[in-house]
Amino acid sequence: MASSYRYPPVPKSAKRIIWLGRAISAIGLAIGVYVGSQLASQGQTSRAFLILSLAAVYVLTTWVNALSPLLWVSVGGMVLIFVVLEPNVISFTLVLAVAVLFWMRGKGQSSPIDPTDLRPVASATVMPGAERFVTQLTDLGWRQAGAYAFDSKRTSITASVLVHPDLDRYADITDMVFGIESRFEGSRILISLNSGRGSLPPNYLANDVIGASPAELADAHQRALDVLAPYRATPLPINEKTIVSEALASEVETIQWSEQNPPGGLFNFGRGVGPLDDSPDAAKRIEAWLAFERVDQ
Repeated sequence: MASSYRYPPVPKSAKRIIWLGRAISAIGLAIGVYVGSQLASQGQTSRAFLILSLAAVYVLTTWVNALSPLLWVSVGGMVLIFVVLEPNVISFTLVLAVAVLFWMRGKGQSSPIDPTDLRPVASATVMPGAERFVTQLTDLGWRQAGAYAFDSKRTSITASVLVHPDLDRYADITDMVFGIESRFEGSRILISLNSGRGSLPPNYLANDVIGASPAELADAHQRALDVLAPYRATPLPINEKTIVSEALASEVETIQWSEQNPPGGLFNFGRGVGPLDDSPDAAKRIEAWLAFERVDQ
C-alpha cells in the first residue's frame, strides 16, 4: 500500500504563513541579487557570494516548505548578514518582515479550544468531508459508537468515535485529523495520530504517523501494540456505551495540558515524535511511559 506518511496535511491556519513566506522570498531574492551584484562589482566577492547563497537558500526553503526549520535559520541568517554588512533601511525592513513572520507563525499555531465547549452529538454524526475516512474504518469492521463536537475559531468540528471489533481501541475521525487510542493500566494511553501534537500529558505514549489515512493509522496502531507486547502491556477493554464520554474526557485532558505546557522551542512544527517502533529512541519513550505513575490531586 502506498503511504503518505512523510507529508503532514497543512492546516488552514498555516496557509497564510506559506503565502507570506513565498512572497517575501521573491523580495528577498531580488534584494540578494541586487546587493550581491553591487558587492561583486566592487570586488567584494566573498561578501557577494555569502549574500547570494543565503538568498538562494531562503527562496528554496520558503518555496518548498514555509514551515521548515530551514526557513527560520535562513531568514535569521539573511537578516543578520544584511544588518552586519549592509546596515541600511533594507536591513531594518527585513528585521520587521521576520518579526511579522514569527508573529504569524505563533498565530497560525494557536487554535484555542474551550474545553467546556466539547459536547456529545447524535451518535451517527459524521463531519462533512470525513465520510470517506469513516468508511475506511467501517470497511475494516470498526463501528461508530457516537460523536462529539466543538467550535474552533472559524468552524465547528465534529469527531466521529469508532470502536475496533476487539474493543481494545477507538478512533476519533474528523475531516483532517485522525487519532486512535488504547487504554492501559495506570491511566496510560497509547495514541496514534496522523498529525503530531506538540505537547501531550506524560501518561500518553505517542505513535505519530504523519499524513496517514485512517486505514494506514489503524495498521500503525496495531504495529505499536505489537511493539508493546514484549513489555506485557495489554490494552484494557473498552465500554462501547461510555466511550464517547471517555473520549471527551481525554480530549479535555490533552487541551488543558497543552495550555499549561505549551510546546517549547523555535523548531517545534507539530511533526510529532515519530512512529513507535523497535528503535532505541522508541524504547526510551516506552520505558518512561511505563514508569509513569499518576497522582490525582
